[in-house]
Amino acid sequence: MNKQECKKYVRRAYKRLIKLNKELNEGNIEHEMKKVLEEQIKEYIAYSKIAVRNMKNSGNIEITLKDILAQIDILPEIYPKYKAIDIANKL
Repeated sequence: MNKQECKKYVRRAYKRLIKLNKELNEGNIEHEMKKVLEEQIKEYIAYSKIAVRNMKNSGNIEITLKDILAQIDILPEIYPKYKAIDIANKL
């Protein structure tokens, strides 16, 4: 387990619980952590799908991991998270 990643998700879930005035208990923290993780997954998948589409449409014969990672570095500056998810859902 990556402790830093775990702490990041616990922090986000905790802040949501406090913001929503929900009780801090095992069930609620589990539910909020799942929601946080699902949102992250959607975002990561969206940017990955857009990156692959961009690379395929660019005329590259061979797409490398380095190319995709370079696209992913740039895409959050171009598309906000909600827009990227919307575009990816249409692909």
